[in-house]
Amino acid sequence: MNVQRKQTIVQEIEYWKKSRMLPEQYCDYLLALYTEGEVVKRKDRKRKKILSTVFTCLILSLIPITFLVIYFTEMPVHLQMVLITFFILLSFIGNFTFRKEQILIHIPVIVSALLFLILSIKLLELNAFQLPATFISITFQALIWFILGFFKKWYYLNIAAIITVVLLVVNIISM
Repeated sequence: MNVQRKQTIVQEIEYWKKSRMLPEQYCDYLLALYTEGEVVKRKDRKRKKILSTVFTCLILSLIPITFLVIYFTEMPVHLQMVLITFFILLSFIGNFTFRKEQILIHIPVIVSALLFLILSIKLLELNAFQLPATFISITFQALIWFILGFFKKWYYLNIAAIITVVLLVVNIISM
């Protein structure tokens, strides 16, 4: 088989692998077969994996940083809200970045849900709303979590929404 034909076949198999037209194992087997065992573009895959790991760690670190900013700094409250909003924006960028990843998409979803809950509670606290407004806001967010979890089949959001509502009910009853 001539070199140009092999190269065309290898490029086509790499395209299939990238677009997930065939399972990764089959593509690896075909690539090994047509390249006669040569390693094909392992550096790009390693680089992508390292970047996704770093970005995932950055997104995961947003929650502790948020608590540090809120409770352990002397920043003005408005600046804290802007910073938390920026963190939510970063987690939404993570949602967009990892939307095709089956495992990594859940980390930015969880982080953005928690950060949005923290932001809404802090805003209600800042505006000196009474407890019913806080309960309504948290219940509304739990409802959004439940609906999103139901449609996306992300059961952890359903469980979190149910636990949140149960804790709110217990809190209301104990008052």
